[in-house]
Amino acid sequence: MPTIHYLTTADAIAEAAAHFATLPRIGIDLEFDDMRHRYGRHLALIQVFDGQEAYLIDPLPLPDMAAGLEPLFAVLREPAVAKVFHSCKSDILLLDEVFGVNCRNIVDTSVQFTLLAAEDNNISLGRLIQSELGFEVDKGEQKSNWLKRPLTDAQMEYAANDVLYLFELTDRLTTRLNELGRGEWAAQENLALEAVRYGRDDPRPWSRNAAKYKISPSEMPIFRELYMLRDSVARQLDRPPYHVLSNDRLAELARQPIENANQLRTANGLHPELKRSPYAEQLLAIGTTDLAPEAPLPPEQRKFPFRRRLNGPAAARAEARETLLNALKTHLATDHGTTMANMVLSNRLISEIIEQGANAALRPWQQQLLRESAERHGEDYGQIAEPF
Repeated sequence: MPTIHYLTTADAIAEAAAHFATLPRIGIDLEFDDMRHRYGRHLALIQVFDGQEAYLIDPLPLPDMAAGLEPLFAVLREPAVAKVFHSCKSDILLLDEVFGVNCRNIVDTSVQFTLLAAEDNNISLGRLIQSELGFEVDKGEQKSNWLKRPLTDAQMEYAANDVLYLFELTDRLTTRLNELGRGEWAAQENLALEAVRYGRDDPRPWSRNAAKYKISPSEMPIFRELYMLRDSVARQLDRPPYHVLSNDRLAELARQPIENANQLRTANGLHPELKRSPYAEQLLAIGTTDLAPEAPLPPEQRKFPFRRRLNGPAAARAEARETLLNALKTHLATDHGTTMANMVLSNRLISEIIEQGANAALRPWQQQLLRESAERHGEDYGQIAEPF
């Protein structure tokens, strides 16, 4: 095991960051708590590999986390230093959400592996290490509490393993991609990761859960108010919302609300705080008040699928585009295999191409494969190239 440096002060982090800034690349990973042990998303650890040694950067002891980590964030923003991740989207979303950091020059080993078009194109780091390097690493600490201190030796070893093999993995995958003529494909996909941003404006955060539990329009007002009450209590307690009220119980209460003090006293599955003032009164009010129905979203916030906005000749044109795209997907599967066909023309991308056109919705490498298959099978790529 290489040397592991455990950094807990702003001065030590600044010194390490100055070293990282001189390197052509670093391996990096983040450990964070996402509504598992506390309310919200909290950075717990940053792991960095410089090619020789591992650095575990602990942000929790810092008096001002953002200020103490700023020298490292400057390196993440610096395009001259490549940042090698595995499956980086959660990490870069957290950096953007909590600190406003836009990571530049990303190399994602998950992206690289996906472009090899193996049968399993959604691979964990542990399985990728086993597949490419031939040994197993212990992943037993994956779901441990990363906000608890002190970190155990097992946690430190686990965290270091998340970065120690990234250079070897990306070098191997780069070689294989170049042999297949797909090195530029990976460059395009990695560049696109720089544009990934955290979506801060969700006007109805309860809607996804409501859809999952098939909440009816008549049940929606109660579900909405319960969801918001749960969130308020969770925030006040600094606990994940499911500690206050599970999703299953939330749906049950939307269908059979608590309407009197006796029901509240004997109700199961509620955090004790929900049975105390002022939340007890709010919970009873939800079950006994005529609540306002869901108001229509303002036009600028509506996200109706493009096809739902069409009728008549326009709908027929869209259907013709979809038919052609499905035919092209079949041709891609014949030419390059099912995995690659799904990467070029997933259901989501087909919907986007119908509206935006392939030239806008697809990366250049995807456009190239699609155009070549269209020509090979006598289809007209031009019919789906431009916006609807």
